[in-house]
Amino acid sequence: MLKETVVETMDVVQDAKDASVAKKRPEPQKWLLCPQRDADIKALCRPNGVKHLLFASPFILTYAAAMYGQFALDNVWANVALSVLLGHCLYTLFVLHHDCMHGTGFRNDFFNRLMGRLYATTFTMTFTVNRETHMRHHSHIADPERDPDEYYFAAELKDIWLRLWRYYQWYTTIALTRYGLRVRATVVTEQVINLAIWAAIHVVLIQMGLAMKLLYIFWLPLAVVVLIINPITRGYEHAPITLYPRGDSRRRDMSKNSITVANPMLGWLCANITYHVEHHSYPRCPFYNLQKLYKIFQEEKLQYLTAPYPLYRVWKGQKMLEGMTCNAD
Repeated sequence: MLKETVVETMDVVQDAKDASVAKKRPEPQKWLLCPQRDADIKALCRPNGVKHLLFASPFILTYAAAMYGQFALDNVWANVALSVLLGHCLYTLFVLHHDCMHGTGFRNDFFNRLMGRLYATTFTMTFTVNRETHMRHHSHIADPERDPDEYYFAAELKDIWLRLWRYYQWYTTIALTRYGLRVRATVVTEQVINLAIWAAIHVVLIQMGLAMKLLYIFWLPLAVVVLIINPITRGYEHAPITLYPRGDSRRRDMSKNSITVANPMLGWLCANITYHVEHHSYPRCPFYNLQKLYKIFQEEKLQYLTAPYPLYRVWKGQKMLEGMTCNAD
Protein backbone atom coordinates (compact mmCIF):
# COMPACT_ATOMS: atom_id res chain seq x y z
CA MET A 1 0.00 0.00 0.00
CA LEU A 2 1.28 3.44 -0.91
CA LYS A 3 0.26 6.26 1.34
CA GLU A 4 0.72 9.92 0.44
CA THR A 5 1.39 12.07 3.46
CA VAL A 6 3.26 15.11 4.67
CA VAL A 7 6.43 14.67 6.65
CA GLU A 8 5.04 15.07 10.17
CA THR A 9 4.23 11.36 10.34
CA MET A 10 7.79 10.29 9.57
CA ASP A 11 11.22 10.45 11.23
CA VAL A 12 12.04 14.14 11.70
CA VAL A 13 14.21 16.56 13.64
CA GLN A 14 13.06 19.93 14.90
CA ASP A 15 14.41 23.04 13.20
CA ALA A 16 15.93 25.59 15.56
CA LYS A 17 14.59 29.14 15.48
CA ASP A 18 17.82 30.33 13.85
CA ALA A 19 17.91 27.55 11.22
CA SER A 20 17.59 28.36 7.53
CA VAL A 21 13.99 28.38 6.38
CA ALA A 22 12.94 26.83 3.06
CA LYS A 23 11.05 29.17 0.75
CA LYS A 24 8.56 26.63 -0.59
CA ARG A 25 6.17 24.33 1.22
CA PRO A 26 7.27 20.67 1.28
CA GLU A 27 5.57 18.51 -1.30
CA PRO A 28 3.84 15.32 -0.08
CA GLN A 29 5.87 12.13 -0.08
CA LYS A 30 4.46 8.71 -0.97
CA TRP A 31 5.59 6.21 1.64
CA LEU A 32 5.41 2.47 1.20
CA LEU A 33 3.48 1.31 4.25
CA CYS A 34 1.92 -1.98 5.33
CA PRO A 35 -0.92 -1.18 7.77
CA GLN A 36 -2.40 -4.67 7.53
CA ARG A 37 0.68 -5.98 9.38
CA ASP A 38 0.94 -3.07 11.77
CA ALA A 39 1.21 -5.19 14.93
CA ASP A 40 3.99 -7.37 13.48
CA ILE A 41 5.93 -4.35 12.25
CA LYS A 42 5.60 -2.49 15.54
CA ALA A 43 7.11 -5.51 17.26
CA LEU A 44 10.08 -5.37 14.88
CA CYS A 45 10.56 -1.65 15.53
CA ARG A 46 11.15 -1.88 19.28
CA PRO A 47 14.73 -0.81 20.13
CA ASN A 48 16.73 -3.27 22.21
CA GLY A 49 20.19 -2.26 23.35
CA VAL A 50 21.28 -5.80 24.16
CA LYS A 51 20.30 -7.03 20.70
CA HIS A 52 22.01 -4.04 19.11
CA LEU A 53 25.29 -4.85 20.84
CA LEU A 54 24.90 -8.57 20.17
CA PHE A 55 24.33 -8.15 16.43
CA ALA A 56 26.91 -5.34 16.25
CA SER A 57 29.62 -7.42 17.95
CA PRO A 58 30.81 -9.32 14.82
CA PHE A 59 31.41 -6.00 13.03
CA ILE A 60 33.13 -4.43 16.04
CA LEU A 61 35.31 -7.50 16.62
CA THR A 62 36.24 -7.71 12.92
CA TYR A 63 37.36 -4.08 13.04
CA ALA A 64 39.43 -4.77 16.17
CA ALA A 65 40.96 -7.93 14.68
CA ALA A 66 41.87 -6.16 11.43
CA MET A 67 43.50 -3.34 13.40
CA TYR A 68 45.49 -5.90 15.41
CA GLY A 69 46.52 -7.63 12.20
CA GLN A 70 47.91 -4.40 10.78
CA PHE A 71 50.39 -4.19 13.65
CA ALA A 72 51.09 -7.92 13.88
CA LEU A 73 51.89 -8.31 10.16
CA ASP A 74 54.59 -6.58 8.16
CA ASN A 75 53.77 -7.65 4.63
CA VAL A 76 52.65 -5.03 2.13
CA TRP A 77 50.02 -7.18 0.42
CA ALA A 78 48.62 -8.46 3.71
CA ASN A 79 48.48 -4.93 5.07
CA VAL A 80 46.76 -3.61 1.95
CA ALA A 81 44.22 -6.45 2.10
CA LEU A 82 43.54 -5.64 5.75
CA SER A 83 43.12 -1.98 4.78
CA VAL A 84 40.39 -2.98 2.33
CA LEU A 85 38.75 -5.04 5.09
CA LEU A 86 39.00 -2.06 7.44
CA GLY A 87 37.35 0.09 4.79
CA HIS A 88 34.40 -2.30 4.79
CA CYS A 89 34.43 -2.26 8.59
CA LEU A 90 34.16 1.53 8.56
CA TYR A 91 31.11 1.17 6.32
CA THR A 92 29.41 -1.28 8.69
CA LEU A 93 30.33 0.81 11.73
CA PHE A 94 28.74 3.74 9.95
CA VAL A 95 25.55 1.67 9.57
CA LEU A 96 25.58 0.88 13.30
CA HIS A 97 26.07 4.57 14.01
CA HIS A 98 23.22 5.20 11.56
CA ASP A 99 20.92 3.01 13.71
CA CYS A 100 21.82 5.15 16.71
CA MET A 101 21.05 8.29 14.67
CA HIS A 102 17.52 6.97 14.13
CA GLY A 103 17.15 6.11 17.82
CA THR A 104 16.85 2.40 17.02
CA GLY A 105 19.99 1.21 18.79
CA PHE A 106 18.79 1.77 22.35
CA ARG A 107 15.56 2.80 24.05
CA ASN A 108 17.33 5.58 25.93
CA ASP A 109 18.59 8.19 23.47
CA PHE A 110 21.52 9.01 25.76
CA PHE A 111 23.00 5.64 24.81
CA ASN A 112 22.16 6.22 21.13
CA ARG A 113 24.12 9.47 21.26
CA LEU A 114 26.97 7.89 23.22
CA MET A 115 27.40 4.82 21.01
CA GLY A 116 26.74 6.81 17.86
CA ARG A 117 29.60 9.13 18.75
CA LEU A 118 31.90 6.24 19.62
CA TYR A 119 31.20 4.58 16.27
CA ALA A 120 31.79 7.92 14.53
CA THR A 121 35.32 8.29 15.91
CA THR A 122 36.42 5.44 13.64
CA PHE A 123 35.62 7.37 10.46
CA THR A 124 36.07 10.92 11.90
CA MET A 125 32.70 12.28 10.71
CA THR A 126 30.42 13.48 13.50
CA PHE A 127 27.25 11.94 14.85
CA THR A 128 25.40 15.26 14.91
CA VAL A 129 26.23 16.06 11.28
CA ASN A 130 24.73 12.77 10.21
CA ARG A 131 21.70 12.85 12.51
CA GLU A 132 20.70 16.39 11.52
CA THR A 133 21.18 15.92 7.78
CA HIS A 134 20.00 12.32 7.48
CA MET A 135 16.71 12.85 9.30
CA ARG A 136 15.87 15.59 6.83
CA HIS A 137 16.75 13.28 3.96
CA HIS A 138 14.24 10.78 5.29
CA SER A 139 11.50 13.34 5.67
CA HIS A 140 11.99 15.19 2.37
CA ILE A 141 13.39 12.84 -0.26
CA ALA A 142 14.22 14.67 -3.50
CA ASP A 143 13.19 18.07 -2.09
CA PRO A 144 15.88 20.50 -3.37
CA GLU A 145 15.46 22.83 -0.39
CA ARG A 146 15.25 20.24 2.36
CA ASP A 147 16.91 16.96 1.34
CA PRO A 148 20.71 17.19 1.73
CA ASP A 149 21.05 14.11 -0.49
CA GLU A 150 19.28 15.80 -3.40
CA TYR A 151 22.65 17.16 -4.55
CA TYR A 152 23.92 13.63 -5.24
CA PHE A 153 20.92 12.76 -7.43
CA ALA A 154 20.14 16.13 -9.01
CA ALA A 155 22.13 15.46 -12.19
CA GLU A 156 22.45 12.33 -14.34
CA LEU A 157 22.98 8.73 -13.29
CA LYS A 158 26.66 8.87 -14.28
CA ASP A 159 27.27 11.87 -12.01
CA ILE A 160 26.26 10.21 -8.72
CA TRP A 161 29.57 8.55 -7.99
CA LEU A 162 31.77 11.64 -8.26
CA ARG A 163 29.26 13.77 -6.35
CA LEU A 164 29.26 11.28 -3.48
CA TRP A 165 33.00 11.78 -3.12
CA ARG A 166 32.00 15.09 -1.49
CA TYR A 167 29.92 13.28 1.13
CA TYR A 168 31.97 14.30 4.19
CA GLN A 169 32.43 17.90 3.09
CA TRP A 170 28.87 18.34 1.78
CA TYR A 171 27.06 17.05 4.86
CA THR A 172 29.39 18.87 7.26
CA THR A 173 29.02 22.18 5.43
CA ILE A 174 25.22 21.93 5.47
CA ALA A 175 25.14 21.11 9.20
CA LEU A 176 27.46 24.03 9.98
CA THR A 177 25.60 26.60 7.90
CA ARG A 178 21.88 25.74 7.83
CA TYR A 179 20.72 24.26 11.13
CA GLY A 180 21.48 26.99 13.67
CA LEU A 181 24.09 27.84 16.27
CA ARG A 182 23.38 24.95 18.65
CA VAL A 183 23.93 22.35 15.92
CA ARG A 184 27.02 24.22 14.70
CA ALA A 185 28.57 24.28 18.18
CA THR A 186 27.88 20.58 18.74
CA VAL A 187 29.31 19.63 15.34
CA VAL A 188 32.47 21.66 15.93
CA THR A 189 32.96 20.11 19.38
CA GLU A 190 32.51 16.57 18.10
CA GLN A 191 34.74 17.17 15.09
CA VAL A 192 37.53 18.64 17.20
CA ILE A 193 37.40 15.62 19.54
CA ASN A 194 37.42 13.11 16.65
CA LEU A 195 40.33 14.83 14.92
CA ALA A 196 42.23 15.23 18.19
CA ILE A 197 41.98 11.48 18.86
CA TRP A 198 43.37 10.61 15.43
CA ALA A 199 46.00 13.37 15.61
CA ALA A 200 47.22 11.86 18.88
CA ILE A 201 47.36 8.41 17.28
CA HIS A 202 49.36 9.87 14.39
CA VAL A 203 51.85 11.55 16.76
CA VAL A 204 52.35 8.40 18.86
CA LEU A 205 52.87 6.07 15.88
CA ILE A 206 55.23 8.50 14.14
CA GLN A 207 57.32 8.81 17.30
CA MET A 208 57.40 5.00 17.52
CA GLY A 209 58.69 4.76 13.96
CA LEU A 210 55.41 3.24 12.72
CA ALA A 211 54.33 6.02 10.39
CA MET A 212 53.61 3.52 7.59
CA LYS A 213 50.99 1.86 9.78
CA LEU A 214 48.97 5.09 9.64
CA LEU A 215 48.53 4.54 5.92
CA TYR A 216 47.18 1.05 6.59
CA ILE A 217 44.92 1.74 9.59
CA PHE A 218 43.58 5.17 8.67
CA TRP A 219 44.21 6.65 5.24
CA LEU A 220 43.70 3.61 3.00
CA PRO A 221 40.56 2.36 4.82
CA LEU A 222 39.09 5.86 4.70
CA ALA A 223 39.85 6.08 0.97
CA VAL A 224 38.20 2.68 0.37
CA VAL A 225 34.96 3.66 2.11
CA VAL A 226 34.81 7.24 0.78
CA LEU A 227 35.89 6.66 -2.81
CA ILE A 228 34.57 3.15 -3.50
CA ILE A 229 32.11 1.58 -1.05
CA ASN A 230 29.97 4.61 -0.21
CA PRO A 231 29.48 5.77 -3.83
CA ILE A 232 28.55 2.24 -4.95
CA THR A 233 26.15 1.44 -2.12
CA ARG A 234 24.70 4.85 -1.25
CA GLY A 235 24.65 5.91 -4.88
CA TYR A 236 22.68 2.86 -5.97
CA GLU A 237 20.12 3.14 -3.14
CA HIS A 238 18.47 6.19 -4.69
CA ALA A 239 19.83 6.04 -8.24
CA PRO A 240 16.29 5.93 -9.74
CA ILE A 241 15.78 9.58 -8.77
CA THR A 242 18.24 10.60 -11.49
CA LEU A 243 16.06 8.92 -14.14
CA TYR A 244 13.01 11.11 -13.50
CA PRO A 245 12.71 14.76 -14.56
CA ARG A 246 12.35 17.46 -11.92
CA GLY A 247 8.76 17.81 -10.79
CA ASP A 248 7.99 14.16 -11.55
CA SER A 249 6.05 12.68 -8.62
CA ARG A 250 8.02 9.44 -8.93
CA ARG A 251 11.00 11.24 -7.37
CA ARG A 252 8.98 11.34 -4.12
CA ASP A 253 7.40 7.89 -4.42
CA MET A 254 9.07 5.28 -2.19
CA SER A 255 8.12 2.45 -4.54
CA LYS A 256 9.98 4.15 -7.38
CA ASN A 257 12.81 6.26 -5.91
CA SER A 258 14.71 3.65 -3.86
CA ILE A 259 16.12 0.16 -4.39
CA THR A 260 16.35 -2.81 -2.03
CA VAL A 261 19.21 -5.18 -2.77
CA ALA A 262 17.44 -8.39 -1.75
CA ASN A 263 20.48 -10.52 -1.08
CA PRO A 264 20.51 -12.04 2.45
CA MET A 265 24.25 -12.76 2.56
CA LEU A 266 25.19 -9.32 1.29
CA GLY A 267 22.65 -7.89 3.71
CA TRP A 268 24.38 -9.40 6.71
CA LEU A 269 27.80 -8.32 5.44
CA CYS A 270 26.49 -4.75 5.17
CA ALA A 271 24.44 -4.69 8.39
CA ASN A 272 21.27 -4.92 6.26
CA ILE A 273 21.32 -1.32 5.02
CA THR A 274 20.94 -2.86 1.56
CA TYR A 275 17.26 -3.42 2.47
CA HIS A 276 16.84 0.25 1.81
CA VAL A 277 13.18 0.55 0.86
CA GLU A 278 12.27 -1.27 4.06
CA HIS A 279 14.52 1.07 6.02
CA HIS A 280 12.95 4.19 4.52
CA SER A 281 9.44 2.84 4.96
CA TYR A 282 10.02 2.12 8.65
CA PRO A 283 13.18 4.01 9.73
CA ARG A 284 12.63 2.96 13.36
CA CYS A 285 13.24 -0.69 12.47
CA PRO A 286 16.66 -1.81 13.82
CA PHE A 287 19.18 -3.08 11.28
CA TYR A 288 18.99 -6.67 12.52
CA ASN A 289 15.23 -6.81 11.79
CA LEU A 290 15.25 -5.37 8.26
CA GLN A 291 15.33 -8.79 6.58
CA LYS A 292 12.28 -9.79 8.63
CA LEU A 293 10.55 -6.61 7.48
CA TYR A 294 11.46 -7.50 3.89
CA LYS A 295 9.77 -10.89 4.33
CA ILE A 296 6.60 -9.18 5.54
CA PHE A 297 6.62 -6.89 2.50
CA GLN A 298 6.99 -9.92 0.24
CA GLU A 299 4.24 -11.85 2.00
CA GLU A 300 1.94 -8.87 1.47
CA LYS A 301 3.00 -8.57 -2.19
CA LEU A 302 4.09 -4.94 -1.94
CA GLN A 303 5.47 -3.58 -5.20
CA TYR A 304 8.76 -1.68 -5.21
CA LEU A 305 12.21 -1.79 -6.78
CA THR A 306 14.53 -4.67 -5.91
CA ALA A 307 17.85 -5.94 -7.25
CA PRO A 308 20.01 -9.02 -6.63
CA TYR A 309 23.22 -7.01 -6.16
CA PRO A 310 24.47 -3.38 -6.13
CA LEU A 311 24.80 -1.63 -9.51
CA TYR A 312 22.40 -4.13 -11.08
CA ARG A 313 21.38 -2.83 -14.55
CA VAL A 314 23.03 0.59 -14.13
CA TRP A 315 24.61 0.09 -17.55
CA LYS A 316 21.09 0.18 -19.03
CA GLY A 317 20.77 3.90 -18.38
CA GLN A 318 17.17 5.07 -18.78
CA LYS A 319 16.04 1.46 -19.11
CA MET A 320 17.70 0.48 -15.84
CA LEU A 321 14.47 -0.02 -13.89
CA GLU A 322 12.73 -2.31 -16.36
CA GLY A 323 11.75 -5.57 -14.69
CA MET A 324 12.99 -4.48 -11.25
CA THR A 325 9.59 -4.06 -9.58
CA CYS A 326 8.95 -7.04 -7.33
CA ASN A 327 5.51 -8.69 -7.12
CA ALA A 328 4.49 -6.95 -10.35
CA ASP A 329 2.96 -10.07 -11.91
